Amino acid sequence: MDELVKEVIPLLQYLIPGFLAAWIFYSLTAFKRPDTFGQIVQALIFTFVIHSLVVGLETLLLLTGGRFFSVGVWDKNSEAFWSAVIAVLLGFLSCHVASSDKLHSLLRKLKITTQSSYPCEWYSAFLSRPSYVVLHLVDGKRLFGWPTEWPSEPASGQFVLEYPSWIDNADKALHTGIEIIVIDVSKVQWVEFTKTIG
Repeated sequence: MDELVKEVIPLLQYLIPGFLAAWIFYSLTAFKRPDTFGQIVQALIFTFVIHSLVVGLETLLLLTGGRFFSVGVWDKNSEAFWSAVIAVLLGFLSCHVASSDKLHSLLRKLKITTQSSYPCEWYSAFLSRPSYVVLHLVDGKRLFGWPTEWPSEPASGQFVLEYPSWIDNADKALHTGIEIIVIDVSKVQWVEFTKTIG
């Protein structure tokens, strides 16, 4: 048993930066976590990238230390520290890339893909078209407002609308007098993006 522990602990220490980067990514984006196998595969990919960057950084720092000045010795503690720093930075960078659609936008211009970086078309529609919305509810009523939050997928979650107004049959706004309203997505039949009422 002691031999197994001695082999498992270094392996876990090696993999932790990849799991940290994957945890940051899924905690800060609207993407759904994959199943356990998918999470392990993504953590392994992050681990490979992180350790490749650490090897490159080690080479750069050792060259700098040999030619110019040295601030310390590169050892296991240095490697663990830089692995953690790069894991955090890579996690945040991957969040930015996935949430900004910049990479996919470039790839669309180059005719490499037609996809966006957002988790689904629903989320993409809300994020890429900042405007007022009219929620057409299942009971026939319509609610107008500015969406500050929306579900990341059409099947579950809530809409949060600021300064909502009900819309009557003559397309006139009937102010609710409230600042924020939360509507469950199951009550919404469809969503209309608009600049004004009527």
